[in-house]
Amino acid sequence: MKDKLIRLFLSSNLLSFFGVSHAQSLMDVYQKARLQDTQFLAARSALDAALEKIPQARAGLLPVVSVAANKNFQMGEGFFSGEGYSGVPNVSREVRAWSWTAQLTQPVFRLSSWAAYTQADAQVVQAKEQFFLAEQELIVRTAQIYFDLQLAMQSVHVSDAQLEAMREQLILAERTFDVGTGTITDVHEAKAKQALSFAQRASAVNDLTTRQAELEKLVGQYMQLAPTELVKSLPELQPKHVSDWLSLAMNQSPQIRIQQATLSVAQNEVAKNMAAHAPTLDLVAHRMANYNSGSLSTPAELSARVNAHQAGVQLSIPLFSGGATQSKVREAVALEQKAKDELVGAQRTTSSLVRQTFAGAINGQAQVDALEAAVEASQNSVASNKIGFKIGTRINPDVLNAEQQLYSTLRDLNKARVEVVMQRLKLKAATGSLSPDDVLHLDRILVPTVLETQLAAFHR
Repeated sequence: MKDKLIRLFLSSNLLSFFGVSHAQSLMDVYQKARLQDTQFLAARSALDAALEKIPQARAGLLPVVSVAANKNFQMGEGFFSGEGYSGVPNVSREVRAWSWTAQLTQPVFRLSSWAAYTQADAQVVQAKEQFFLAEQELIVRTAQIYFDLQLAMQSVHVSDAQLEAMREQLILAERTFDVGTGTITDVHEAKAKQALSFAQRASAVNDLTTRQAELEKLVGQYMQLAPTELVKSLPELQPKHVSDWLSLAMNQSPQIRIQQATLSVAQNEVAKNMAAHAPTLDLVAHRMANYNSGSLSTPAELSARVNAHQAGVQLSIPLFSGGATQSKVREAVALEQKAKDELVGAQRTTSSLVRQTFAGAINGQAQVDALEAAVEASQNSVASNKIGFKIGTRINPDVLNAEQQLYSTLRDLNKARVEVVMQRLKLKAATGSLSPDDVLHLDRILVPTVLETQLAAFHR
């Protein structure tokens, strides 16, 4: 009964976490993340907002037309005295008046407006590069979360294999103790190992829950993934030399391009503030009309209507603004130097990141090769122990330990393959060459794990 309960506990938890009826590929996760990830959506909104910088700056070079109108009504009494007005009673009047004015101003010479327009172009470039960086980061984050969840599922699977091995060892220890060939110490040791295996599995399940929550946060909904693993042959890293990757990064790294655009924005800010010293010249056209039915302050009730047109140029020469213009120029120059320093910092950081990820990919591949050899050796060990068990030179715990070692080595191998893939993705992201095609390629080299086959058999 105890064994049945353990098997039921294991199978129910596996089905709870690894339900294969709702399998999702890496590309499915990425496509949903593009639609639901809040960090990526915020970057897209930031780009949409930045695109409005150009029409706003262009408005400073285009005509400005304004119209103002008013209409009023006035009531009152007027009393007029003097020669010829003796005995004239108070006069009640109603005065109506209206007016409208239209004005067109066309900038002719405004250096600050041209500098602002050029600056807007740089700001849009900056926003586009920031959005491109967000796309690169989304691919990396999606792949990292996907593979972390896969590794967590495999860790639970390995824990199950270890727990099963401990269960078999406990049964064997109790059996040998009952027949007098074993000791009570062997039984206690087996029970302690089994308890430790339960604790390790609980930790693995907790890690799986955490990884599942990260995936849900990324895509905005609960997703169940089918267990998958990378195939043995990983694509060859191209180009093969770190110098080629460094050259590529210096030319198209999104981090470097963002800082280059930031420097351009700062330089145009200097030009815009210095242009505040320059005169401005505008073409001004003005038209107005007004009507007045009379006045409360004159004895004669005479209405008047006036139409007027005016056109000319308006020259404005700034002389002194309390030192604000000079202060803004100094501030802009300081910010320009800051942008230059940050550009150098971005170049150094990118260079270091390229070297680290390139070395990680190369060294990681060497580790993969070593673990592949270890897996082959472990498989041979399992086969040898099974043969030895049949002929009596090995005992059952030897076989179980060999199988447990094989499971652990397989898990480490897949983890190393994932690390190599992630280093390559980060390397391509650092050089601005990562694209959804890389996600599609990863999907093609992912295959179902043995665990998925076992679950499918369980469902049948």
